[in-house]
Amino acid sequence: MVRGDRAYIVVANRWAGTGESRQLAGAVERAMERAPLAVIETDFTAAFKRNISDAIARAATTRPLLICVGGDGTLSLAFNALRDPAAVTLAMVPCGSGNDLAPMLGIKSSDSALSALRDGIERSIDYGSVNGRRFLNCVGIGLDAEVAGMAARIRARGLARGFSYYLAALRGLLMVKPVGARVRTATGELRFDDLVMMTIGNGCWYGGGFLGAPDAKFDDGVLDCYAFRDVPGVLARFALMQRIRAGTHVGQPNVKALPSDRITVTFDREVAMHIDGEPASCRSADVSVTARGASVLVPA
Repeated sequence: MVRGDRAYIVVANRWAGTGESRQLAGAVERAMERAPLAVIETDFTAAFKRNISDAIARAATTRPLLICVGGDGTLSLAFNALRDPAAVTLAMVPCGSGNDLAPMLGIKSSDSALSALRDGIERSIDYGSVNGRRFLNCVGIGLDAEVAGMAARIRARGLARGFSYYLAALRGLLMVKPVGARVRTATGELRFDDLVMMTIGNGCWYGGGFLGAPDAKFDDGVLDCYAFRDVPGVLARFALMQRIRAGTHVGQPNVKALPSDRITVTFDREVAMHIDGEPASCRSADVSVTARGASVLVPA
């Protein structure tokens, strides 16, 4: 039983779910049967981090719930605002345009999320870090990240919300430009002259159903990394996308599996990157995992 006297903080993205987050914030309070320590709207200022830290401090000796109402972006922003990820237990009430992490943890809808607030259990999971930024699900570099950026722009225009990633992937097939890269793990170093994409998975899927790291587990202390070499021709690239969607790309001649707890990738030029779906870019990426460093609330 979660409720008890446990303090909680709500982080809400007012724009998530076309305004649904406001209604869900009220539903959270009804489920918890008491008022939150704070309701904090997401933003990119220093005040956001400060407000979360101040609210956690008010919880005194108890570890509060940090309930994120929104999509993966809301959760990512809140998780990275924490001084210490172990200071809270994360809870998700999904309503954003991108919700990949919650279903993998058994949270299929906002109703199941609210039920978990009442009678869920805590689970310890790994989290990753890339160039100092934390992630819970995955990092994509190259084509993967270009597609994520295009999908976000499609959703921002209010078009094809449910299929934005798939449509962007189709477009990306025509735009992909391979890049040279050097990849270093604990077991050695590899050089790729025609790398088109890298997927680094703590979770197994992203983009609303692409199984980029089909064997990834949240609590094994390992990141499932895959380096994809280019396959020339639109039809070949389309077939690759279909294999990634089905999770059958593992073992293909152009796909190199590199499971590791630390991986460093250096590219010949600046490339696109996404961190739990949030756009970024890099010339190099230093990635590591913290085993069972985060606590999340999941359905019993």
